[in-house]
Amino acid sequence: MEVEGRQLHLTNLAKEIYPGIPKARIIQYYASMAERILPYLCGRPLTLQLYPDGIRGKRIVRKDKPDYTPEWVKTFSYQSRDGKTIRYIVCEDRPTLIWLANLTNLEFHITLSRTDDFEHPDLLLFDLDPFPPADFRDACRVALLIRDLLKGMGIESYPKTSGATGIHILVGIERVYEFEETREIVKTIASSLESLEPLILSELKPVSERKGRVMVDFAQNSLGKTITAPFSLKPLEGAPVSTPLRWEELEKGVDPKQFNLETISERREDPMLPVLSQRVRLDRGS
Repeated sequence: MEVEGRQLHLTNLAKEIYPGIPKARIIQYYASMAERILPYLCGRPLTLQLYPDGIRGKRIVRKDKPDYTPEWVKTFSYQSRDGKTIRYIVCEDRPTLIWLANLTNLEFHITLSRTDDFEHPDLLLFDLDPFPPADFRDACRVALLIRDLLKGMGIESYPKTSGATGIHILVGIERVYEFEETREIVKTIASSLESLEPLILSELKPVSERKGRVMVDFAQNSLGKTITAPFSLKPLEGAPVSTPLRWEELEKGVDPKQFNLETISERREDPMLPVLSQRVRLDRGS
């Protein structure tokens, strides 16, 4: 097929990727959601998450582009501190999005920084991960505490489902900080809340101490670390989608499973979109 002047060869369209969901439906999903997901992918290196045999098969994770990558697919080369050069794929158009979907890249993992200044993040992340019996409702409770603390600093924040049981909270920041600084900021905020709310876990502890608590994973604020992009599928039963939410929805209570491949098109708004133009100075709280 031809997409915006690019020739794409789609393969194995009838292959079951999720139970009862063929590969053709996955490609159709990303093609229909291009305008909503591409703003979050633009300029951000991807770590590929390939599931050639479906979600019940082996996952292939790769940062370096495949040798068969078409010449027209945008890439970004970065030499890591160990001297290794990684050739990331950068998805900025519909043909690349569909090409990746055809590779069964189910989940789009993006970095917190962009290619034009890769070592300085423009997004700050609070990654909330509940450990059973803590669940999504507990993650919501912690997320609202973080929202209120940030609001007291004059900072707006934007939540989304992780696609599983967790929550991601993003803040758009000026690109003047090192990752070490943003990581320490998140850790400090989480630690200050932990002293007030025992449900919060501000750093990784032994398994026995994680049970029933919500981890604020500050370590995700690191060079090259990735998060699931808004509107990306997750490789889980029911084909859930990482979905931007309004804070009011977290207050009222939602079930992350209600946001999936078949229902996401019913949501007409994207309450997270302002984070892409947000430029907060963390040391000033504005």
